[in-house]
Amino acid sequence: MGDTGNTRVLIAGGGVAALEAALALRDHAADRVSIELLAPEPELWYQPLSVAEPFGLGEVMHFELDAIARSLGAHRTPAGLTGIDAWRHVAHTTRNTEVPYDILLVACGALPLPAVPGAVTFRGAADREKVAHLLDEIASGEVRSVAFAIPWGAVWSLPAYELALLTAAHLDAHGIRGVELTVVTPEAEPLQLFGPPASEAVRSLLDASDVALRTGAYTGGFGDGVLELVPGPELSADRIVALPRLEGAPLDGIPQTLAGFIPVDAHCHVHGVADVYAAGDITSFMVKQGGIATQQAEAAAEAIAAAAGAELDPRPFHPVLRGLLLTGGEPWYLRRELSAAPERAPAADYHALWWPPAKIVGRYLAPFLAELAGVETPAELPATAPDMVAVEVDLDAETIAKLATSQFALEPGHREGESRVADVMSRDPVLVAPEDTLGEVAERLVQRGATAAVVGEQGRPVGILTTADVVRASAARVQPNETPVRLWMTAEPVTVPPHWPAAAAALLMSEYRIHHLPVAEDDRVVGMLELEDVRKAEMLAGTGLGAAGDE
Repeated sequence: MGDTGNTRVLIAGGGVAALEAALALRDHAADRVSIELLAPEPELWYQPLSVAEPFGLGEVMHFELDAIARSLGAHRTPAGLTGIDAWRHVAHTTRNTEVPYDILLVACGALPLPAVPGAVTFRGAADREKVAHLLDEIASGEVRSVAFAIPWGAVWSLPAYELALLTAAHLDAHGIRGVELTVVTPEAEPLQLFGPPASEAVRSLLDASDVALRTGAYTGGFGDGVLELVPGPELSADRIVALPRLEGAPLDGIPQTLAGFIPVDAHCHVHGVADVYAAGDITSFMVKQGGIATQQAEAAAEAIAAAAGAELDPRPFHPVLRGLLLTGGEPWYLRRELSAAPERAPAADYHALWWPPAKIVGRYLAPFLAELAGVETPAELPATAPDMVAVEVDLDAETIAKLATSQFALEPGHREGESRVADVMSRDPVLVAPEDTLGEVAERLVQRGATAAVVGEQGRPVGILTTADVVRASAARVQPNETPVRLWMTAEPVTVPPHWPAAAAALLMSEYRIHHLPVAEDDRVVGMLELEDVRKAEMLAGTGLGAAGDE
């Protein structure tokens, strides 16, 4: 507890999820919590309109975080989160300081990393000048073909379609003809998360704008005017504009996936870590979008408020996916219920499908930012718009997993005589439990001469711990005989089935830059595959393989 007797809530982050949570906590438990924002950046940049700015159709707004914090009765510490000591309830920062907390909410977002070597990466407002320069190159005749690439991985794909459509509209408005525009995506259908109506609408918009579409294509590198695609054929283009792949920054003492994301439960509590929650892009929820982030933040805030003694029954995370597609003409509103039994069919319309019709739909944040910006937001739907509805439903995790492109998921073929994973894997991997200590697991790894252990619950793989993780924990000076594996393992590990070709598994390991791959069948661990074993098998077969990166 703080000096006032209130619960000290530390919110790590300064983006939409962090601010939505702070606003919700002020509403639910203002007299029971003290709020501190741990955020390295001094401003919040409202990114959704960043795609429109290079075309002169919008302006990215920014707001001073210190002023926002003061208006909430909170304060900001100008630093980022690097890890925690879960036992002491202390957060470690980028300034080598410690910040105590009673409850921690991790809402620090994800890092937008280049995913297509050789391409122009569009991360938002920071790259608007790159897009503006590309438009100048097109106008001068230097560039005659552009592809907008959506990589596999954790990606919000909508901006790629917006960039393509806005570019087409810009060229048409300026009388520029003969420029080839293409969208390349690993999705089976454009914007497939929103359902068939949205996909059909986007296809029609692309066709009407003379924008070509390549679906089911995984991007490789770009060089000498050629974009590598799997499966082929390759694509010729003068320039590639690619969206970034999102990854979470490593946070010591918090379980994270291979891509750095944090698994949470329905109330956004971090699995196995007391008094720690997470919301927004840093979580392992597959859909990375501002509206989803605010909904997670609301669920986390209600759970935190209840833990602080507020009288409310916290509601679990009930996300609904909404998107506003900028086209250069009338914007299109996209909505889909991804539940197993949706109450309404998916919808795509140029009439608003929710209210207020903002790019980021946050119960608290949207009106708060509108007030700061001096924009008047109507409180109610117009009486003449009966189709404008707000929908609150459960997302179906299985459906999302099938539609999302967060994994490199090509179904591999098999050649006669080719080694399978079952032929080269270890059939007796080191299996440990999440609550085993680092010291116990290190001892078992030494005894077995192994470099990685599969972390399992009831036979199901929930993580992997390597010797590199043990060294990292040691560098953080944790107590190995007291610290559970769960805090330092890689959660939700990538797995392969035993019938896969070994070469395909090696490609997967190379894409993810890993050396150990649990083998699972019917969601149960049956072995461990090591890159070195696959290399040896392929060398014996006379094929050879390229090296994967470091873990």
